[in-house]
Amino acid sequence: MSLIDTVGKCAAIATIGTFFAPVLICRDIIKKKSTKNVDPTPFIGGMAMSILMIKNGILMNDPNIIPVNIFGFVLNFIYFLVFYFYTTDVSPLLSMLTKVTLFTGILWGYTTIEDEKLIEYRFGIILTVLMLILIGSPLFSLKNIIKNKDASMLPFPMIASGAVVAFLWLIYGLLLDNIFIKVQNIVAVVLCCIQLGLIFKYPKPDSKKSD
Repeated sequence: MSLIDTVGKCAAIATIGTFFAPVLICRDIIKKKSTKNVDPTPFIGGMAMSILMIKNGILMNDPNIIPVNIFGFVLNFIYFLVFYFYTTDVSPLLSMLTKVTLFTGILWGYTTIEDEKLIEYRFGIILTVLMLILIGSPLFSLKNIIKNKDASMLPFPMIASGAVVAFLWLIYGLLLDNIFIKVQNIVAVVLCCIQLGLIFKYPKPDSKKSD
């Protein structure tokens, strides 16, 4: 097995591991019987990105991408169901799901009509932008985090595991010399590190009291 295959397998396995990070978040939801301070965007966005990454894997003919994201879709769907069961306001959740589903369907349809010589490049750009928006979405609350000095809304398990996986995929991209994999994961590592920095700078109020 070549170095590229070895790194690719390790990155794929690590990615599967990150799919289990939301289990801790769902455990808290079930324990509290509430979705307060929990954002469903990572679950819905995770389902959408898994579907689009499956399509990307098909376009790239990359065996490391497809099975990982099939598994990721199934797990994110389960997390979504947990959130759906315990949320007190279903309407915004279903509205978000509907919009994301339509958007995902449009992008999938786009891949069937685009020029075969251009689709991998153009679809790669689209995926890069979407992935970075999803990873950086918790930072949309940056103003409130700094104002309240409380980063408890940031999902630490998902961010920490995401940083490790992004680093592995970055190495894979460097070995493949794939510009999209490199750019995606360089920015992903930076975004994850910024969020981890906020978590340590503004820990949960409970943590401050115990200290």
